[in-house]
Amino acid sequence: MFLSFVLAPLLVGAQNGVVINELQAANRKTHVALDGSTPDWVELFNPTSTVVDITGMRFAVVGRTHVIDGSLTIAPGEHRIIWFDGAPDRGPDHAGFTLPRKGGTLLLIAADGLAVQDVFTYPAMAGDLSVGRLRDGSKAWSFFSQATPGAPNPGDIAVHGRTAPPAFDTAYVAASDSVCLPLIADESAVIRYTTDGTEPTQLNGLVYDGPIPVVRDLVVRARAFVEGRLPSKEFCSTYHNGGAPQEGITIAMDQAGLSDDSTGINVEGALANFSRKGRTWERLAMVKFNGTTDAPIPIGISIHGSGSRGLAKRSFKLHARDRYDSPVKGLRLNESEHFQEGILRADAGAHTFLRNRFLEVIAARHTLHVDVQPSRPMPLYLNGQYWGLYRWMPPKDKQWLEHISGSEAVDVLEGPAAVIRSGSDAHFKPAIEKLMALAPVDTLARYFDLDNLIDLACLDLYTGRADHDLNVRLYRPRQHGGKWRWVMFDMDLWAPAEENSVERMASGTSAETPYIPQLLQQPELQQKLLARMTALVATALSPEAATRVADSLFASHRAEMQADHERWHREMERPDPAASHAELRHFIVQRPTHLMEDIATRTGRKLKTITIDVPATEVGTLSVEGMMLSPGAHDVIAFAGVQLRIDLQLTDRHELAGWKGFEEDGTTIAIDPAEVRSLRPMIRPSVP
Repeated sequence: MFLSFVLAPLLVGAQNGVVINELQAANRKTHVALDGSTPDWVELFNPTSTVVDITGMRFAVVGRTHVIDGSLTIAPGEHRIIWFDGAPDRGPDHAGFTLPRKGGTLLLIAADGLAVQDVFTYPAMAGDLSVGRLRDGSKAWSFFSQATPGAPNPGDIAVHGRTAPPAFDTAYVAASDSVCLPLIADESAVIRYTTDGTEPTQLNGLVYDGPIPVVRDLVVRARAFVEGRLPSKEFCSTYHNGGAPQEGITIAMDQAGLSDDSTGINVEGALANFSRKGRTWERLAMVKFNGTTDAPIPIGISIHGSGSRGLAKRSFKLHARDRYDSPVKGLRLNESEHFQEGILRADAGAHTFLRNRFLEVIAARHTLHVDVQPSRPMPLYLNGQYWGLYRWMPPKDKQWLEHISGSEAVDVLEGPAAVIRSGSDAHFKPAIEKLMALAPVDTLARYFDLDNLIDLACLDLYTGRADHDLNVRLYRPRQHGGKWRWVMFDMDLWAPAEENSVERMASGTSAETPYIPQLLQQPELQQKLLARMTALVATALSPEAATRVADSLFASHRAEMQADHERWHREMERPDPAASHAELRHFIVQRPTHLMEDIATRTGRKLKTITIDVPATEVGTLSVEGMMLSPGAHDVIAFAGVQLRIDLQLTDRHELAGWKGFEEDGTTIAIDPAEVRSLRPMIRPSVP
């Protein structure tokens, strides 16, 4: 890519006027604007002896054009920077688009709109690398590791390629049992390395002169340098307890960027840098997903979250951006999915990890109508130190929502005020008006995915979470027939099992997710909500089934949770993992009874018990409101007057002879718990 680069003025006469002298299409920290942005830029140079007026000249690249529409001149021998930041309203020296990071051919066209004043072809380049004329106005070209916007180009040695990176020397044989890291590079290369997390440069790091001893937890970052070529891409390797971690995720970064009093993103005290947001508070880092063949990649890292920022253990957000030279495909979520951003969720609150994982597994295992960010529990190692148990997940943003919905574009709203994050709220405003007016279900179904809203309401009522009105993210595919859906996230602030959260949530006066007052007041929606709650409490959220999930999660993650507890319990109050498990089990056993009684009191409906006999799996399956019951007898707590849909599916070798306890026939029936006390399908072998 670099060797195929061409730089040649198309017109011989271009040297008699203003020329493109240098450009940077991946500015990372060469120039930081007052607002914290890092705009692309092009440097023009006037090699003539007269002032040149560039008003009316235009730039063109890959089909986009910008005209300099304000008064702008360049004095003899002067350099003039044009900022390609997409903000032309900031002045005539700001262009209306950004430079293509993947490379392109940039034309400088005269004010007549016809004559090409200069042309400059450039490739995709690493962050903070620039390319330009070796000397101001000359025909020879070069890459520049140290960009010089607004200043003369160095004019020393032309740089036309990149050095090969260092690699692990597999031929090295250790003379002892001590752990060390042997590196190898091109014969003429000088390797510089660091063990403190800082980025190795020609001015920073030790010169490699033999295998690097590993005598403590550390991260080794290295680059190779050859005169006349660009520095190599980075080699990065983390060591913990004498070896490279084989699981989880490792991150290497300048420790000052993490904990320096003024520049660190994770600083306590008066400055409280962890509360800072925006790209100014992103830091360059290297990340590796252990247990894969993936090499470490450069990314940006920032503190993530809102309320959790105040806890010692904080969440991180990783950003795959062009300016960090991150891979185009983004960050690995799993073997097949990559996203431009990812979250390392700390789960630092009491019981948070088990509660979030419990609901995530319940929703996935029973295919509930809720969208939950998929997560992967994994240990994090930061600059060689164990940082605790985290969950790796995609952010609930436009890219992920487009992915799960299969849509090319989505409208995304956030928070109780439904702030626009992407697209528009034009479709949502009339929708919410109709919901508040208790419109008929067939009308509401044109705007909302009602199954999604009802399942979210059921889980909110079950957990009684205190922040249900704050943790709101909804979206719709931006297409004909697209309906609003809600994302379930941060489901960790549960109410006590005995609390009447139904009364609390149903007494709300404002329009807030999941709209419990409206769901209970609209007769058709109340029927749907209560029928679905009955089915969930009888299946996925039954004490027996839910306890099995909780026990399985605790058994699978107990060692990781205990290691995390040992890492953080001295810095913040957190219960022992066994206590979190016990608390979850208590909630699972106690909550259904209290919840169903509180709903009955609020709606004025009597609770009824129906005994349903479910056939063995070799005979068939039976479901209530789409939720499958396990084989055997079940005492289902239901609401009088709320019909339940029963579906029976039999194998080819069996057929239904009728229902004991219900007079109608058919494999799909609707029963009223006030009228049916027991139900059993009468099944016989089918006649060939």
